[in-house]
Amino acid sequence: MQSPENEPGSHTNRADAERVKGNIVQARDVGGINIYGSRSAAQELAVPRQLPGDVSNFVDRGPELTALAELLASAGEQGSNSAKVIVISGSAGVGKTALALRWAHSVRSRFPAGELYVNLRGYDDGPPQDPSVVLDRMLRALGVPGSAISSDTEDRSAALRSLLADRDILLFLDNAVSSNQVRPLLPGSARPLVIVTSRSTLPALAARDGARRIRLDILEENDALDLLRTVSQGTRKDSDAELRELASLCARLPLALRIAGERAASRPMMRLTELIEDLRDDSLLWEALSLDDDSSSDAVRTVFAWSYRALSADVARIFRLLGVNPGDDIGLSGTAALAGAPVRTARRALDLLVGAFMAESSAPGRFRLHDLLKAYALAEARAAHAPDELRRAVRRLSAWYAATVSESAKLLTPGDAAPMPVDEPGIPAPLSFADSVVALDWFELERPNVVATARAALEEELFDSAWLLALAARPILMHHFVFDDWDVLSGVAVTAARALRDPARLATALQNRGNYLFRRRRLDEAREILEEALRVRENIGEEHAVCESLNALGLVRLWSRELDQAAELFRRAAAGFRDVGDQRWESLALSNVAETYLEGGDAERALELVGQLPTVFERLGDVAMQGNALWLIAWGERLRGDLATASAGIHSALTLAEAASNRMWEAFWLIEAARIHLAEGAFDEAMNCCSMAASLQRQIGDTGREALALGCAGEVLQALGNLDDAASFHRQALRMHEAVGNVWQSALALANLADCENSRGDSVSSQALSVRALELIEPFHDGPAETLRERLIRLADGRHTNS
Repeated sequence: MQSPENEPGSHTNRADAERVKGNIVQARDVGGINIYGSRSAAQELAVPRQLPGDVSNFVDRGPELTALAELLASAGEQGSNSAKVIVISGSAGVGKTALALRWAHSVRSRFPAGELYVNLRGYDDGPPQDPSVVLDRMLRALGVPGSAISSDTEDRSAALRSLLADRDILLFLDNAVSSNQVRPLLPGSARPLVIVTSRSTLPALAARDGARRIRLDILEENDALDLLRTVSQGTRKDSDAELRELASLCARLPLALRIAGERAASRPMMRLTELIEDLRDDSLLWEALSLDDDSSSDAVRTVFAWSYRALSADVARIFRLLGVNPGDDIGLSGTAALAGAPVRTARRALDLLVGAFMAESSAPGRFRLHDLLKAYALAEARAAHAPDELRRAVRRLSAWYAATVSESAKLLTPGDAAPMPVDEPGIPAPLSFADSVVALDWFELERPNVVATARAALEEELFDSAWLLALAARPILMHHFVFDDWDVLSGVAVTAARALRDPARLATALQNRGNYLFRRRRLDEAREILEEALRVRENIGEEHAVCESLNALGLVRLWSRELDQAAELFRRAAAGFRDVGDQRWESLALSNVAETYLEGGDAERALELVGQLPTVFERLGDVAMQGNALWLIAWGERLRGDLATASAGIHSALTLAEAASNRMWEAFWLIEAARIHLAEGAFDEAMNCCSMAASLQRQIGDTGREALALGCAGEVLQALGNLDDAASFHRQALRMHEAVGNVWQSALALANLADCENSRGDSVSSQALSVRALELIEPFHDGPAETLRERLIRLADGRHTNS
């Protein structure tokens, strides 16, 4: 409420805003009247290209590829509206992902809407991916702004089904652990194709969701020999008998065969019989390590040990530490930080590991270990290194992430990016970014790894590292509406700060957590946390920080419509900011005071405060707050009846939004433009503004402000005498205000609906609605509340009102 984003001290981020642009998409169809624009939501979506590269040295699998083609054809012929789901199952290392990738690349041209890929991490050392988090990433990859993504898993799942319903898109869900993990990610129509890989056959997915399944077995002997020959690239002249014995020792599993074949190719002068004997000897290493209890896993583990022992000391160390990496993948500089090694050393090691099939390049500059290899690397790391050494690796990685996240925040959120001093020896310099787009792309790519690393640091009791990384990400998460990760990291920061017993860090972490809770409209929790932050800051004596907490608590009070208390908190904050010489924050707090006056109907006092603020913010270069001040002026002038000045003010605000290509600002300020047009009797213009505002708010995902636009449209229709449609709009606005917990706006919607029912002659419904509204506004006693109460009492008594 202090700015278009309703966030303490916020600067709207242009990179996020530019994701919400183009023509308006359809918002909703209420009461037979469409609030719409010129393009469909599907046309606005991004076309993701996330499919990893095809697998090298792929051999045959002809029968399985034919079977997959037949399954796809039969799924398409059935004419069902359910999603086409194909599950590829098999034991670890059997080549499920390789087969799925080869086939996906062969059919990708049939899916022009793109490909989504996610590693569900069903068999990693850590927890499997949460479907809700996966849905968030998928929706963002499709171009949905973070502000449009619900916190509810079912809502996210429904949104994905809606977006994919008419799109020819391929979804690759790798390493699923259960049907329950997959089911929320499934489209609801037959046009998309879903490929799932799992060690399980996922029978529940077949029974309930119609998934077709193919069970992948070990390679046929001839295929295994072909793979060995392909990997060795003709550098050896081994007999078929020797190759058969090597293939048998590898259990004819592609992962083991690739590693063994590369090991043999790297020693062209050594007889294969010697290598085979060496491989047999290394099987003794596995007596102490148990991943799975079957012969196939024993063979894979033996080949791992055999290849691992051939690595140089430096490369073997980096391989071990890759097993410690908390994330799913890692970049070159991240690897160097993890190992505490120069970047050139990390590059050489990664090249050698990829060449030996001990690591894979998941994308240009990105590296990951197969889940079996990662488990093996972690076991070797725990055996070879003291716990403190492994903790230092996590500490180095966390510090490097914190430093690079801080660099990205300087471009993405310059107004809120606080310097995060990182003093950790042995890590490479943080990455730098050419512009905000590059910075955001990097952050989106690394975001899951940042969260995983912060969690790992907390688990390892590296509390300072966990706090630093969590707070470094705060401004980006806040401005890009990454609520799932903000939730996790704000909790990490508070837990770490309490463990550190550092009041200053605790206050910062509490403020961050309180801001998250406020943005989620968990107001009671937000108030409790923010009040604790205020107490801690008052004890420390940090005046600027105290004022930030006062401002944040004022916003909570404003949202709860405790107007007098909110105004007092804002005034105290403004005075404190003035004392420390921060004009931007002082002006921001004064804007908030003005907004409380306007909510209370006192336009004169509000305009006295806000009249000079557009000039102040313009001089400070804060376009968001400049437009916000113009919006407040337009609101105040409308309340006191100067519609010409009000119109000029809102026009200036919308001009700023247009120049910045910021649809979030535009969406909010259009609602005031509609109200001004309504007051002028310019009903067509008012409805047009309502239409655009509702469409944009729907696209942005701000339910509360979409409801304001729909309610205003209902008032326009009331003024035109179209009571049936007006009532439909007010009912929809009421449902949405109730959904976000806005009691005051719910009461206003009920009052407008009661007016409609009264004018239509249904006094019983009108009275019932009025009584409900009176109950809601019972705690409120400001000027507008008393006016509304009188209006509702008349309606409850059955007296007609035109208010």
